[in-house]
Amino acid sequence: MPAQTLHALLEKEAAATSSAVFVYDTTPTAPFGADIPASDAVEVFQMQTRAGAGASLVGFVERLAFTSKGATAATEARQSVSVFGSTSAFLSLVPSLLALPPSSSRPALAVQVSAQASSLAPDAEGEPSLVQVPDLESLFEGVAALSAGGYDGAVVLSETAEEAAFVSTGLAQAANGAGHDLVSVFDGLTAGRQLSTIAASGPLKSTPQDLSSVLSTSIPYFQYFGPVTATQVVVVPASTYSAAAKGALASLNLSEVGILVVRVVKPWSAQQFLAAIPALTKSVYVFGFDGQSTGVFHDDVLASIVESAGKIKVRSLTVPTTRVPTVVDWAAYLAPLATTPATSTISSLLSLKSKLATFWSLDASTGKSELVPANLAAAFTGPATGVDAKLQTSYDNFRQGGLQQDLLLLEPRGATSGLSPSAVAGTAPASLLYVSAPAAVFKAYEAISPATVGPETRIILASNWTAEEVPVKLPFAALKTLAAVSKGTSGNLYVVDADKLAATYSVPTATVAELAFWSLYFPASVSAKDIVYLIARTPTFASWTHAKLVEVSSAVRNALLHVHVSPKWAKQAVPAKGAKPAPVVGPLPTAIIPTAAGPNADRTFVDPVSTKSKWHAVAQRLIYPEAFSRTADVEALVRPDLPEKTYVVTVSETRRLTPNTYDRNVFHIEFDLKGTGLKYGVGEALGVHGWNDTKEVNDFLEWYGLDPEEVVNVPVHGDNSRIEQRTVFQLFQQNLDIFGKPGKSFYETLSKYATNKNEERALRFIACPDGHATFKKMSETETVTYADLMRQFPSAKPSIEDLVREIEEIKPRHYSISSSQNFVGDSVHLLVVTVEWQTPAGSPRFGQCTRYLSGLKAGDKVTVSVKPSVMKLPVNPTAPIIMAGLGTGAAPFRAFIQERAWQKAQGRKIGPSLYYFGSRHRSKEYLYGEEIEAYLKEGIVTHAGLAFSRDTGKKVYIQHKINEDAKLIAKSMEEGTFYLCGPTWPVPDLYEALVSSFVGQGSTREAAEARIEELKEAERYVLEVY
Repeated sequence: MPAQTLHALLEKEAAATSSAVFVYDTTPTAPFGADIPASDAVEVFQMQTRAGAGASLVGFVERLAFTSKGATAATEARQSVSVFGSTSAFLSLVPSLLALPPSSSRPALAVQVSAQASSLAPDAEGEPSLVQVPDLESLFEGVAALSAGGYDGAVVLSETAEEAAFVSTGLAQAANGAGHDLVSVFDGLTAGRQLSTIAASGPLKSTPQDLSSVLSTSIPYFQYFGPVTATQVVVVPASTYSAAAKGALASLNLSEVGILVVRVVKPWSAQQFLAAIPALTKSVYVFGFDGQSTGVFHDDVLASIVESAGKIKVRSLTVPTTRVPTVVDWAAYLAPLATTPATSTISSLLSLKSKLATFWSLDASTGKSELVPANLAAAFTGPATGVDAKLQTSYDNFRQGGLQQDLLLLEPRGATSGLSPSAVAGTAPASLLYVSAPAAVFKAYEAISPATVGPETRIILASNWTAEEVPVKLPFAALKTLAAVSKGTSGNLYVVDADKLAATYSVPTATVAELAFWSLYFPASVSAKDIVYLIARTPTFASWTHAKLVEVSSAVRNALLHVHVSPKWAKQAVPAKGAKPAPVVGPLPTAIIPTAAGPNADRTFVDPVSTKSKWHAVAQRLIYPEAFSRTADVEALVRPDLPEKTYVVTVSETRRLTPNTYDRNVFHIEFDLKGTGLKYGVGEALGVHGWNDTKEVNDFLEWYGLDPEEVVNVPVHGDNSRIEQRTVFQLFQQNLDIFGKPGKSFYETLSKYATNKNEERALRFIACPDGHATFKKMSETETVTYADLMRQFPSAKPSIEDLVREIEEIKPRHYSISSSQNFVGDSVHLLVVTVEWQTPAGSPRFGQCTRYLSGLKAGDKVTVSVKPSVMKLPVNPTAPIIMAGLGTGAAPFRAFIQERAWQKAQGRKIGPSLYYFGSRHRSKEYLYGEEIEAYLKEGIVTHAGLAFSRDTGKKVYIQHKINEDAKLIAKSMEEGTFYLCGPTWPVPDLYEALVSSFVGQGSTREAAEARIEELKEAERYVLEVY
């Protein structure tokens, strides 16, 4: 049975069984009744909801009732007229329903009410909340008017899509066939739009003629949930309210509280009401809304109890009209009703054999990631899965241009809980959480919180974030939650660059997202081969070749980056002295606030798009910032397009440390920080936001035919609501990595623009699997850049808008800071080696940022940021430190030594500092050699092991020096910390040297290796290698 929504089911049924359909709706984002299949057998009337809205309906029914043709075609055949609408539409139709001829002389009505409206009740700030609510106030106002007017039809409420499917099809046909109108009411956001395996009910076996008999033989008027010993009963209409209330009751396990769900509100049956409540009931709490003490629902309950001469007390339990209470809210309502003390602590409603997957995304994107949950729900509803799937989708049109949350509840087929996905999600963390566009989502919602994730939750962030960027870009609340639920383990946090993989393999981003889901959905015991076998039978991949599925699924699985959760994430960073404190932000919602029934139809753009602009537009943005939502403190933002805080510093000194005739240019550069507020810690790194070479940029723009002075509107990366305006020259000099290496996906993209067929074929070949060797040669050997590639294939000329989208941004390069701010004051120092080489063809190549830095002179301005590092001095200044640096890996240790010198100058006692340094020649590459020798004389550095590999016939490296000092090393490591900074190649030899030092002091090798593992955990064996 295919998955479908209740709305879709009822639209198809109305087209098949009705003589006419009148559609009244007030939900423009996803109207109910808009997709009724065209048919010659049924007339469909799209109507407005307003005063007198039912006049056309009355006229149509009267025409059928009072003409012989109509009587024959409709009345005798009992073919009903269907009406679709919301609760407000139902209220508007009440006068018309009362004006209809007697039901015995006309076609009966099947009125389908999708209860949903935007709440106009004021929120905390006095503004209309506009949250989507069922609007039961309008419903009960209409029911009261119908009862007062003598209307003889039925009004039946349903909580779930399954209940509503039965009432709106099988029961409606039975009631209509007996000559009675039936109004079927269900929640428009949950039951109406939930994707699940539902079907129309067939005709009932035997159908009585009187309405009460039709109803009582088909459904219960009231449904009781809770213990039979309950003394306190809450009466709630069947709706999303009752779903949450039942979920709260089930999770609280209260022995004195029960819930009575009302299914039939008209005709009301006092007899069945009294029979449904427990015999020990002392108090009944009747559902209502804030500001209302009585209402039609309250009056019916009170009248039933008064007529029975019972002593049951009737009270009101009111809920807000600005939103729909959650399971947690209902737990707080129900717990105080128990006479014995009870807490509102709730237990999970997710069974051990069930799973809950939560998805967050933009509600529209070019990669269609928002469609993934529906695709998965369709896959799980296959006949052989053994799974019942329910998908609940909610939309928020007001935040981040439009967001979407999907809850996919997977339960064993035949053993479902009957609970809605939102009710389960209110009590249990997700089994799997997938966040697409996390930069946008986390600005509006707390998608990772103690209420949404647990120790077993597998979390996927679809982003191009690196492992190092995750703790910087995730909000502190999310980091704190991850640290708490991981409980000292590495956690279950993964990052996947879905867009990049999609471009590389020419598949939609949504496909990558599905594969990422399947990779983590199955337990580790399921092999990759078995996973491919299983997903090959899902709708998305059924048409794929086996080879393609294996290739792409393997790539996605390998690209899932496991980000190790650190306990340190639970500690919020303390702002540096003098720094502007971060603004205090209240807790964000953990579940979406539904403000619409569908995606935002008015979003400005689906994905970030760059556009050209004239100087007039730039002037308008500067003169009228309020009209363009310009950031209030934009003047203070050096690079508003960057997520990290940046500063502009001034070059105060630059000097070469190696001889001019030497083949390696290693230089020292200092920046003046006065007035910037920049603070850094010992061992941290400075991110330099380098620029491309001016001449190369101008040469490329001239060749490409772009005007350097033209202004371009560029959406800010990670925040689509903001626009940055730059000249074309600024864009290519400061933003786009035009002289960086393109990935394989760019070759494929460029082929689509090639007008020369030979160039198109060549580009497509390089991008396909058969062209891997060619791509590898071009990328790794010839180091072809974006600019090179476009010059090599000149017929392919994407527009500037497409170039902005396809070319990677220039990323900051991070350099270990070689100074201590306590020691040098308002200054920061770097130790840099220029990166330059020649390709086999003789073309010069340069490291983008080192070339930029090497060309700076005193007085130049540079944009920088600060990045934390693992290189930290021990808290205790007397603890020994062992520093091993190769080449420019000496940078953080110069900062360490300066900090120790400052501590000593402050009168503090400092511990031993062992310094090991390696390079090729002492006379040419003993970096900061004069300083080190001075520190040795002062006793700041207590021992130095210097290894200059090319100064003797036998090559000597720092691991040899450490082996020579094995006893000293072992002694120092009793309380000390070992640091290594430099390339990765000596790590195994240094590890062996450290093991040997421990073994030399009586330890076994196994114990020595275990000791190093302990040192790693204690952060006393610290490597920063590249």
